[in-house]
Parts: sequence; C-alpha cells; structure tokens
Amino acid sequence: LPLITNKLKNVLTNWNKHKGIETCGISGAGPAGLLLAGLLLARNNEPGTVTYEVTLLDGREDYGAISKEDLLKNHRSWMLGLADHGMDAIKTLPKLYHDYVKGEGVKVTEFAIYLGKKKISQNTEGAASKLKSSSDSDGALPESFIIDRNFVVAALARYMKETHEGDENYTPMYLTKCQYVDYENKRVLVRNVETEAETYIAYDLLVGCDGVRSTVREALVKRHSNFSCDSTDIFQEFKQHHLDMPEEVSKCALSALPDIFPYCQGIALPETGGKINIGIGIPRNNFDKLPEELKSSDYKVVSNYAKENFKAFKLVDYDDFAKQWVGQRWNQTGMVHCNFYHSLQTGVVIMGDAAHATSPSIGMGMNTALRDAQVFSEILKESKDDLTMALPAFSEARVKEGNALSDLAMHLYCMDKKQQTKETVHMILRTFLHSKLPKLVCDHPQNMIGRRGVSLSDVYDQTVKLGIMRKHRAINDKIRTEYFEQKTGMVQMTQERSMVTKFVLGA
Repeated sequence: LPLITNKLKNVLTNWNKHKGIETCGISGAGPAGLLLAGLLLARNNEPGTVTYEVTLLDGREDYGAISKEDLLKNHRSWMLGLADHGMDAIKTLPKLYHDYVKGEGVKVTEFAIYLGKKKISQNTEGAASKLKSSSDSDGALPESFIIDRNFVVAALARYMKETHEGDENYTPMYLTKCQYVDYENKRVLVRNVETEAETYIAYDLLVGCDGVRSTVREALVKRHSNFSCDSTDIFQEFKQHHLDMPEEVSKCALSALPDIFPYCQGIALPETGGKINIGIGIPRNNFDKLPEELKSSDYKVVSNYAKENFKAFKLVDYDDFAKQWVGQRWNQTGMVHCNFYHSLQTGVVIMGDAAHATSPSIGMGMNTALRDAQVFSEILKESKDDLTMALPAFSEARVKEGNALSDLAMHLYCMDKKQQTKETVHMILRTFLHSKLPKLVCDHPQNMIGRRGVSLSDVYDQTVKLGIMRKHRAINDKIRTEYFEQKTGMVQMTQERSMVTKFVLGA
C-alpha cells in the first residue's frame, strides 16, 4: 500500500511539472467566490493542463476566523434558502457539506400560508417523496434549508482556511478591496482598507463575485459597447427581525404572511438558536400609505399596533419586535440583468450578484451563485481549461438562468394587491389539483423553484405559459413607471387622473 501511494504521488508530481500556470483573481469572498476558489484549487490535484494560482480578494474580515459563538451573537444577517441547487454545488467539494455546512441551518419540512389567522400548510417532506427522481445522483430526497447568509460564508471560509492553509497556490487577501480593473494590461488595483496601501495584481483570469455594485463588471461596461447591464432596485422597502420562536409556529416551517400589515407582505423563516426571522416589505409606491403607527420612532406605539394588527400568530415579545423595527432603517437592495457574463478580450467572467443580483422573494439568489461556481468549474474541466472555449460556454449556460432568477423574483408576485390576491388563490388551487391530478394539472411555478432537475429557466417557461409572467410584468412595470413619473414631477397627478388610475389598477 505505501508503494502504491508513493507511485500515485509521483504521478501527480509529474503531472504538475508539465502543467502551465493560470493566475486567477477572484474578487469577492461570498458564497460563489469561496466555492469557486475551492473548486479551482481542487482541480490542481486532477490530471489537466493547468495549475491554478488563486488570489481571493475581499474588503471584509475573514469570517472563517470568527468563532461560531461570536457569529451567533454578533454577526447574524439575512436568512436565505439553501435548496438542492445550492447543496448539490457545495457537495462537489468532498467534506464541505457534511463537515462544515450541514447543521448551520434549519431543515424545512413544512410550507405555510397565513391568511389572517387562518393557516394553510403542506408537509414538504411528503410532497418531496412523490417528486423523488431516479436521476437524483445520491438517491436522496430533495431537501431545503433556511440558513443565515453569514453562516454559509463562515462555513465556506473555515473550509478554505483549514484545507488550503499553507497551499502555495492560494493567497487569501481579506480587508483588501478591488479598486479598478486595468483590463488592457490584465491587472487589478487593490487597496488594503487598514493601511490604505495600494498595489497591482496581475491575472490571466479575473472572476467578479463582488456583488451588485461590481467593480469587475465595470471592465465589461468599458470594453464592450454591446454589453447590456440593467442595474436597478427591487422597488421594495423592507425590514427584518430576529425574534424568539413563537410556541404555535413550527420550528421547521417556512411561512408566507400576505397582508401582514396594510400594504405589506411578510415571510417568517426559522433560525437556529430557537429564533425566527420575520421579514416585512412594502412596495415603494405604497410607502406613504403605511399606517402612521408604523412610521413612529416610539417603540411603544409600534408594539401596541403590532399587538392589535399582527394576526397570523402571537409573538413572544412585542416590545422586542418593536424595538428592532424602530432601531433599523428601511432596507433596499438591487437587481441586475446582463446579456453576457464574460469577456475574452479582458479575461473576465462575472457570477453571483455581479451578474444577476435579485430580490430575495423566491430565495434562490445564493443557490444560483453557488451553482454558477459549480457550472464554471465543470465547463473548465470539459474544455480542458481552455478559456477561449470555457468563458463563452459559461455565458451560454448561465445567462438564461440568471435572468430567469431576477425576473421570477420580480414578477412572480404582483405589486397590485387585488391581482396578487387572485394569484395566491390560483397557487393554492393549482397546488391542490396538481397533488390529486398530476398528469392533468401542471404544478404552480412557485412550487417548482429550487427542485432538483428543474432549472430556473424551466420555471420561467412555465410562468410564461400560464400567463403569469406577462400579466404581472405589465402591471408591475406600469406601477413603477407611474411612480417614477410622479415622483420626479414628469407627470402631475390630478384628481381626475388619480380616479382613473384607481379604477384601472384597483390601487
């Protein structure tokens, strides 16, 4: 056995001696950036033509160096869904899922909708067993977890730290921001946020995983006149609250809370540590209609209002909810659409939020980012690390998925209250009929999201065929356009026009 092991080591050494060097810079140590770094370094241990030298850049601290206790106490963030798409991507690295990620979140076994106090629920494990496909690689049932975004990042960062510490082909540069891409000379200007020292780092391949305001993406904007990048916001104001789990709420349920407050939609997600995360959003055009009590800076006023008007279930501590409500500003986030994700001339590829930032409404942003990293790694292997083949192939594979993600998150829901109520009823009825007559009635697109073997472009196609996408897009675009026209003074809202708008939109 030792003789065989030594021979294998010698074979790997000989492979590596004849490999070329590919210098790869990854800007952004989020889920996609960290996973891709691990996948590229793992490629160095496989037969191939290239050895990847990976430099990871991020302006924040290394979450892999933060203890789990400190994370729970001081670094909670947004709760996100980790579905089969994301878990399958994570599982491509040995031990990453089972030794680092699993256990960081809460497995979802129930989906519930609260219509006022009335709860309509479905056991997702029972539904999942009916959907189990023979194509599932490990024979496992579809799973879904709710997990804090920072906990995923910390788990991936710990894996990188413990697996590749001392690896001569890996250079993590935390607290270091990517300032500018000098694509003509294939180098990036970086700055240490503590010392403000600046330096250039050369690259053969530069991967932008640096979020909605991506610096790397700017290289595509400047170099390619045919690069279309639409960056806007999701037209929502929202707040999130980390609260004690109410006794009457399942600790493993994802709960939709339509009309949680007037003009507001909510979602309740289970957290580790006996907590629940309640997110509440309101379309920007309805923000002025928010009840005055919810605009108050006095937590007692908000607390009393919540006691009277939060109907779904009883909160453990209304004052805690109210203090968190008044203690945070209204949050916004961006949305990005791009027509391609690569540039051969600049040696750049973008993924994750840099390519397709989105609303959190369908919970697939992180899953899609992780899948981006997995697909890019697979394409590199298939193309034998030929970037002239791999980069265009990545755009071909992922642009449709990224744009489907952003459009589904934006338009699967309707900003018009009456139309959204109709759609909620449609979803409930279609879900029920599909469970009884699966061959005659197709499933609702909402239920298809995140399912193994079903891409987001498949879900988008179903949404178009059912007439949901085009109907909601027309209404949502009209609402956004009229809001912008009135807010900027392009159009003056007269009483007559207001009455017509109210009649047409039911707003």
